[in-house]
Amino acid sequence: MKANVLQLKADWQYEESEHRQHYVIEAWLDGELAGRAYGWFQPGAEFVLEKIEVDRAQRSRGYGTAVIEQLRAKAREKGCREFVIKGVRAANTRAIRLYESMGAQPVRTSDTLISFVIAPP
Repeated sequence: MKANVLQLKADWQYEESEHRQHYVIEAWLDGELAGRAYGWFQPGAEFVLEKIEVDRAQRSRGYGTAVIEQLRAKAREKGCREFVIKGVRAANTRAIRLYESMGAQPVRTSDTLISFVIAPP
């Protein structure tokens, strides 16, 4: 049986606006798109993950963790002081457990949304 091979493909300067560089990173599994993440970073300041999506059939296999770790490495490379995960639904306990296992601290932004901050990334 062939092992699944995850490849991460990133465009770190997908778009630039003001002092922000927007990015997109895709997770490919054996030639199939398995997930993606996007957001922006401000070198020397913060790295913001606005959205991460992993195909439902590919969840709980470590692919989301691999994407986040790649992004954290890029944040460190760019001298960012914080890695921010925005807009997590308070009911999304699976994602919350993942972010907290990475040392992220919750910051409630509304009754239904939480952001998470990892400092330093």
